[in-house]
Amino acid sequence: MIFGADVALRAIGTALAGLSLAFAAYMVAYGGYQIRINGMEYLMIFAQPRGPRAAPPLVLPPLDMMETGSFKPAPSPPQPPRPIEAIAARPGRVWLMIDGALRAASPGDDVPRLGRIGGVVPRDGGWVVLDDKGVTLLTVAKRANGAVMFSRGLIFH
Repeated sequence: MIFGADVALRAIGTALAGLSLAFAAYMVAYGGYQIRINGMEYLMIFAQPRGPRAAPPLVLPPLDMMETGSFKPAPSPPQPPRPIEAIAARPGRVWLMIDGALRAASPGDDVPRLGRIGGVVPRDGGWVVLDDKGVTLLTVAKRANGAVMFSRGLIFH
């Protein structure tokens, strides 16, 4: 019984393939080499020139990707840069929060919008970041030294 089902399935498949081939041959022979498919301008294979009467390539206008009935968002005004903040310090090293990013700096480093770091020294129970001339740039209180880095519930907040 299984043998007969296999033969029937193969016969149906072969017949469908033959009918498809016959239909394609009829369309090419009696269709005047014109392809008649609704929406063919959206199929890339039909945009290619072919035959002696090749039409110029079809140029479509660019698609509008905005949702229907929506407005383009207004440009937001430029935000002023956030002030640089000293998060933690130790002798010869300071961790700075610059525009939401945590960066480490050492004496001799040039920090944008802050200047050249001359030293990181303890003062009044905390830490002070000095420039080359000894002027205080930033301070870190003893109780705040590194506390911001560990106050978040999750690592990326």
